[in-house]
Amino acid sequence: MSADRLLDVADVSVYYGSSQALAEVSLDVSEGEIVSVIGPNGAGKTTLLEAISGFVPYEGTIRYGGEEVGDRPVRELVGDGLLHCTEDRDLFPFFTVHENLLMGGQRLDKDRLEERLEYVYDLFPRLAERRNQEAETMSGGEQQMLAIGRALMGDPALLMLDEPTQGLAPVIIEDISDAVDELRAEGLTLLLAEQNTTFAMNHADRLYLLETGTIELTGTAEEFKTNDYVRDAYIGVT
Repeated sequence: MSADRLLDVADVSVYYGSSQALAEVSLDVSEGEIVSVIGPNGAGKTTLLEAISGFVPYEGTIRYGGEEVGDRPVRELVGDGLLHCTEDRDLFPFFTVHENLLMGGQRLDKDRLEERLEYVYDLFPRLAERRNQEAETMSGGEQQMLAIGRALMGDPALLMLDEPTQGLAPVIIEDISDAVDELRAEGLTLLLAEQNTTFAMNHADRLYLLETGTIELTGTAEEFKTNDYVRDAYIGVT
């Protein structure tokens, strides 16, 4: 693994009983990169991120920071900066915005916690405006901002976002897009699982097309934008 490679996934397969969800999937993410896994619903994108996070057993090799994921507790991976914003957000519905963010930063010391709170509120001003509002009363787009913000509270080295634009209004997608641009400018490493191909291509340095559990295509964003199959099958799919 190269010195700057933060994540290395090699020949990973995942089974749910007798059903195979992933078949020998390989990808890598280097420090400072934005990499996106695109594909239709049910292709295995969520399963891939869950395997990387240590949530599901797998065959093959996943190394984060040079160490095998399968040998490490999830809490240890989180402590080393592997943060996963899940597709269903997993917010505490009866906690306020501020309380949810505090939960995301519970590993941090007081000074760093305050720094991260200020950072997240600057990144998502709407969260600052609603800091005392319960999560369950917020719109879907606001909840997505909160889920991303809570993950960022953990001070990630690698942030994985699972379907960050799914079901969101265009104006909210613009807000998420602006946030991703800012994270890129700061050099944060991101792995996106995204059904919105246009969003993914507009932000990712490299992409992987996952279909029925296998990687069918890899390349840069520019290569994906000019690929006939991608254009015909996926451009405009949200």
